[in-house]
Amino acid sequence: MFAAIGRFSYAFRYTIIAVLFVTIATTGVWGFLGLGAKTKMNGLYDENSDSVAAAQVTDLANGREMQPDILVLIKPAEGKKITDPDVEKAVEQTRQDILAKYATGDDSKLNPTNEKEPQASSLSYTMFAPGGPQANDALFKKFSRTDAKGGTWGFFTLPMRSADDTQRGKDWVAIQQPLMRMLQSDANKAVFTAQVGGLVPVTSEVTEGVQKDQKKAEIIALPLVAIVLFFVYGGVVAAVLPMIIGVLTIGAAMAVASVMADFTDVNLFVGPIISLIGLGIAHDYGLFMVSRFREELDEGYDTPTAVKRTVMTAGRTVIMSSLLIVAALACLYISPLGLLTSMATGALLGVFIAALLSLTLLPAMLAVLGPKVFALSFHWFLTIFDKWNLPLIGGVIHWAAEKTGRAKTKANIEAGMWGKVTDAVMKRPKTAIVGVVTLLLAICIPIVGLQFGGISQTYLPPDNKTRMAQDQFQELFPDNTGQPVKIVFTNASDAQIKQVLDEANKIPGFTRSNPADPNSARFGAAGDAVSTAKGTSNKLVVRGHEVSIRTSSGSMQDPNDTAAVGEALTALRGITMDGADASKGVGFLVGGMPILQQDSINSMLDLLPALMLLLVLVTTIAMFLAFGSLTLPIKAVLMSLLSLGSTLGFLTWMFVDGHGGDIFNFTGGPMMAPVLVLVIAVVFGLSTDYEVFVISRMIEERAAGATTKQAIRAGTANTGRIITAAAILLACVAAAFATSDLVMLKYVSFGLMFALLVDATVVRMVLVPAVMKLLGDDSWWAPNWMRKIQEAVGLGETSLPAETRDGRPLSSVRPATAGPGKAAPQVVAAGVPVVAGSASSPAEHAIPPGAGMPPTDRPARPTPMGPGPRRPGPPPGFSGRIELPPRPSAPTQRPPQDPRSYQQPLPGRRQGPPPGQYGPGGPRPSGQMPRPQGQRPGGPPPGGPQGQRPPYPPLPQGPGGPQGPRPGGPRDTGPQPGRDQER
Repeated sequence: MFAAIGRFSYAFRYTIIAVLFVTIATTGVWGFLGLGAKTKMNGLYDENSDSVAAAQVTDLANGREMQPDILVLIKPAEGKKITDPDVEKAVEQTRQDILAKYATGDDSKLNPTNEKEPQASSLSYTMFAPGGPQANDALFKKFSRTDAKGGTWGFFTLPMRSADDTQRGKDWVAIQQPLMRMLQSDANKAVFTAQVGGLVPVTSEVTEGVQKDQKKAEIIALPLVAIVLFFVYGGVVAAVLPMIIGVLTIGAAMAVASVMADFTDVNLFVGPIISLIGLGIAHDYGLFMVSRFREELDEGYDTPTAVKRTVMTAGRTVIMSSLLIVAALACLYISPLGLLTSMATGALLGVFIAALLSLTLLPAMLAVLGPKVFALSFHWFLTIFDKWNLPLIGGVIHWAAEKTGRAKTKANIEAGMWGKVTDAVMKRPKTAIVGVVTLLLAICIPIVGLQFGGISQTYLPPDNKTRMAQDQFQELFPDNTGQPVKIVFTNASDAQIKQVLDEANKIPGFTRSNPADPNSARFGAAGDAVSTAKGTSNKLVVRGHEVSIRTSSGSMQDPNDTAAVGEALTALRGITMDGADASKGVGFLVGGMPILQQDSINSMLDLLPALMLLLVLVTTIAMFLAFGSLTLPIKAVLMSLLSLGSTLGFLTWMFVDGHGGDIFNFTGGPMMAPVLVLVIAVVFGLSTDYEVFVISRMIEERAAGATTKQAIRAGTANTGRIITAAAILLACVAAAFATSDLVMLKYVSFGLMFALLVDATVVRMVLVPAVMKLLGDDSWWAPNWMRKIQEAVGLGETSLPAETRDGRPLSSVRPATAGPGKAAPQVVAAGVPVVAGSASSPAEHAIPPGAGMPPTDRPARPTPMGPGPRRPGPPPGFSGRIELPPRPSAPTQRPPQDPRSYQQPLPGRRQGPPPGQYGPGGPRPSGQMPRPQGQRPGGPPPGGPQGQRPPYPPLPQGPGGPQGPRPGGPRDTGPQPGRDQER
């Protein structure tokens, strides 16, 4: 399948590019500009909880549950008190202005056709006393609390009658500026100052912050990623390709999310999650694909064959990776919270579209570029600085060109840093395991202090004006938080209500109606839920029963203390009402904002065990079907859990305990549960993704004949650089979102950065080889019956075909003769199972395992030498087609070697063919490609003792000399070693 995709991408490359570019460019712009207006600020609560049912019941009674949405905190001028006559007059006049502007009629409703502010029709002018000691003045008895700080502070509240959270936010945006102008008029400034807080302004600040921070992070991330990609590839063209995939991924995902928002509720957090996850994953996938394509060109394959082999290897890795991450994110759909499912949808769209474009558009672009993918490299800049004679800068460019531009052999890579680290780890695997596990378990310790909370002002930066007003209000008026806990009675008698309230008043954690009296009630007397101003009774039909609704309210001492709220909620719901009968609608519900948030937290905590079990099962099954081993998936899951635990420990230490708050502008406190659950799913998916990449390369090495120890070393060393580069790219994107003012986005960004740092270095490069060294061959174990299932499903490795550099099957090439009257044995290069994206595969001259050469002495993959400082390429006019003459009837004498300098090994490039590369001695017909041959039984390969390099094959002689005549005359058209390459 993947070979067919590769061939299709090359054959229709221009069509694919045109269609996808035009489609995504147009729809992406539409989605990016229109998604924000369609998203909603809902999905924060568990719709199946009793607290939501209580809110729905009171909504039926009042049109909407009356919450103190907007809180106005008043501070009299210096030397004045809240009860001074001039302060009273100024506040009353401001109040009357608000009523005149936004409310008409006697039923406490706004005029929906108000010409001045038509969008402000949802504001109620009702102002009420929140309880507690009242001021002596009659005016402030109505709506304010005045005993704070000796009468120097007061407040009143403005409830809003909006239909839902989204509409309430829009209404606040509409009235915010006019309301602030009235409160801060020149006349009022001489008498008092006003600050605005409350749930609606806090939520509005969060909404605006999400959209602003998303744009800021994208502006920072793109140039940062471009710089990293340039140094990874050492060239501009190769660096631009993953960036194109990243930008188009965001546009396409935004367009799909915008369409979804027309049919279902989509939370506003979907936008930044698409940017964060989609951009980072797209760059990673682009890195895998472009790196593999460059390696295939280095191996000498022409562009069509290189594209096909890239899709067969790196493309398969991308699909496998995306399936694992998508499966992990899909587990979040079991959550009842719309916020979490919306964020999961955004991340899922980003991963899926990034994989799709990497498998279709990116191969098409590579097919168009071909060897030009190496263009605008450090070597090109080097020529400029050489002309300008700038020795210092030129020296830096020389060093960068040497590090990034040259082609490294397998031996070069394994002799590098990651090879040395792997050697050290495998010498003392037990020490490495104990050290790493101890370190990560120590980082997990802060998890014991993990706390969860609902949306509050603590998620805003400390210098935000709305947060400052809310913080000051809670400090000045600790006995009235403005977020009451409500007991909603249905069809309950007076005796039943009294019995429940008597028990509720004994529960600690609530403020008393009179703080000076320790015996005063915590919950007020129950009143009718239906407003008498409506002219109706308090009779409603709820769940098929006509019920009377009465409510009683009490305030938590600290509504943000989830432990105290949880204990109070458990105690309240543990009260047994005498004579309760659900069939007759007799009972009570507990609701209110603190309870809504606590129910959401409880649903997340109840969800975690099932979520983790589902993640483990899905990951284990997927990895088993890919690798055919049961040991490897279990090991991968355990290591992913260790990485996840250390990440959660770090986040707790940083965001709950507050370390680094002064540097990164946040305040420590409870973490938002849905966002943390998203971090768990993403980190777990990325951890298994990198595990797949490392293990895939090990499997490739084993399939090529390496022992388990050799496969571990080669797999770890050869994937170290590419995994590190991929982790750096994703960390750069996450770091851009760390600049957000919202602490929720900081959770995700810092969580991803820490997880990537730990997983891509300590876990994958140290712990994985150490554990596999101890397991040995047991690493590949699975019961026979499971292996049969894996073979039947067909998700095992893909074998690269043995083929020539122009894509023809190697078996179609006729072998050379071995001597007089004897045909040389036909040895076809074995295909190598490949899963990893960056692993190099042997070209057509690879030696099959078991062909007489021990697996520990497998030859390196040669790259024929070519003149010039850059990669080899075909001579002008070469079609890439191999034309072979008929088999000769008798051997001919080998002509003398041509002493051309390009046959000699060049510094910094791959060396020539290994021992025994060209098989038995004897003549080679003109135009014959080098043929793979194994060692003869009973003796070393021809061309010298074992381990010595044989001479290069002779060049065909023609009328024009060793290279044949110039164009226009007869000449040999067959490719020659060192010349049949793409530059």
